[in-house]
Amino acid sequence: MKEFFDLLGWKNIIVAFLALVLIRISIIIPFYAQWYLPVSITWEYFLMFTFGLCFILSGNNIAIKFYDEKLKVCRQDKTNNFNIKQYPDIVRLRGLWVVMWFTGLVAVVWASVVTKNYFYYPVCAIVTALIGYAYANSLRYKFLSGNLALGLINALVIFSQLPHDKSALIPVSFRFPVANAILYQDLVTLFVFLALMVFILTIIRDITGDVTNIAQDTKNNYSTLAVKSGESKSKTVLYALSLLFIAVTCVFMYIYSDKLGAIQIVITSAIVILPVIYYMVTLQKAKVQTDYNYLYVFLGMVFISLLFVISFCKYLFINGNLQ
Repeated sequence: MKEFFDLLGWKNIIVAFLALVLIRISIIIPFYAQWYLPVSITWEYFLMFTFGLCFILSGNNIAIKFYDEKLKVCRQDKTNNFNIKQYPDIVRLRGLWVVMWFTGLVAVVWASVVTKNYFYYPVCAIVTALIGYAYANSLRYKFLSGNLALGLINALVIFSQLPHDKSALIPVSFRFPVANAILYQDLVTLFVFLALMVFILTIIRDITGDVTNIAQDTKNNYSTLAVKSGESKSKTVLYALSLLFIAVTCVFMYIYSDKLGAIQIVITSAIVILPVIYYMVTLQKAKVQTDYNYLYVFLGMVFISLLFVISFCKYLFINGNLQ
């Protein structure tokens, strides 16, 4: 059973699910509430989309295992062409991959049609599947391509929740419950920042994982950043990306400083910026594989911490005060 859940990538699925739920509770619902409007997408169809997207992400993870097993057979037989029907385990992986994708896409299309979200829902699901396929098949072996692909997938998960019914959210005089109510374009900016933060942090974590696997990736003739540039230059790239992440977070807090209270800014700094600074200090001392393994796991915890920053964003919609 554990192997099956590992095959599905259950840890990443839980993180994606939590991110979507937190965004809905902390950003989407308060955004509609400030205009005294009901949320256009009910919990029923939100969960249908969420489970559909999680099925697609699981399918992507199964695709990685499928191509790993296929590559293993190619190396053993020293050929690129073989009859896949002779390997039942590989056939089952392909079948499970297709089933997960099909189920996920059906759920997403259903939710999209019922809620009339004809853009964000289907585009996010389709692009996630296509990038996931490309990542599993080839991108993860190539210089920076795999890192960027994973970052884009996680950013799409965040951006998929941007409200689609913009015309219903254009404020008119009788809809102003507060003078500083946030507008749709402000919400877009907020999502861009959150998606960008997730994008950068995902790349940092994935490159750290590549540094951990330099020996194995070199043996497999992969062309990752860590293999091509070496440990020292990879560290330099990680320092630069970490500084970029901190800079984006600081700009985010500065832009919304009039709506975020002092408590929220301190908490955001404590649970996002300080751990990244700790990561940079620890990275400088990292020398052996266990050090990088620790940092990879630690960045996973920072990623989860970033989800809690999303939950604090709800105060953007409540006069900037804790209420």
